[in-house]
Amino acid sequence: MTGAAQNMTEADLVAYADERLDAPRLAEVEAWLADHPDDRRKIESWRTQNAMLRAALDPIAAEPVPAALTVALTPRAPRRAWLGPALAASITLAAGLGGGWYLGQEGWPAAIIAEDVGEAVARSGYRAHKLFIAEVRHAVEVGADEEDHLVSWLSKRLEAPLKAPDLSSVGLTLLGGRMLPVEGEAGAQLMYEDASGDRYTLFVARTDGAPPTAFHFEEWGSIGCFYWIDRDLGYALNGPKDREKLMAIATRVYEQLS
Repeated sequence: MTGAAQNMTEADLVAYADERLDAPRLAEVEAWLADHPDDRRKIESWRTQNAMLRAALDPIAAEPVPAALTVALTPRAPRRAWLGPALAASITLAAGLGGGWYLGQEGWPAAIIAEDVGEAVARSGYRAHKLFIAEVRHAVEVGADEEDHLVSWLSKRLEAPLKAPDLSSVGLTLLGGRMLPVEGEAGAQLMYEDASGDRYTLFVARTDGAPPTAFHFEEWGSIGCFYWIDRDLGYALNGPKDREKLMAIATRVYEQLS
């Protein structure tokens, strides 16, 4: 095994899944995967997710650029500090390049912009997760016994339909949720717990104008996160760093919110 293969990173595996490696590195990753079937299964899972998203989104790529994008170029009140520059650039690129997007393709600028917005969502979700999972009496603002009120309230503040996914099939029970400030506007956090007491949170924030993305994985110490963008909302699912379990939970969330 070469030294380069010994230093295999998550970025290498993602680039391999997206077919973005040069020939020398491609050979090294393939040699690594021959001896690491778990990593190969991860890549197959990522490619399946990308294929599902492409099937849902490719028809949109053929649509004309909405007139609303032209309007969006007109100066207006400041937007979220962490979204403004990325979204302004995405609007300009969409107008110049004919609209639409294609996931997993190198060189498509809008995808890079969506990645930046998605990473901002992931960081905000992680901070909220770390802050509130340690709470005993005040882990949530509205409990699961008032789920209808919770969902209605958060949907109104987000100005987008939201529901609390039923995650019982993956062993999670809803504890409740809360509203969170996200750069001066409303975000939401839903908290779940499994039988062992481990807590998982789903963070949701508006990402108006950012194109949808596939699932991305991030980790901070013992905490793992899958994050993605869909229909002007960014999602970040945080929990104990068990990638396979988080992937299963994120898939259930995506299926129910799509």
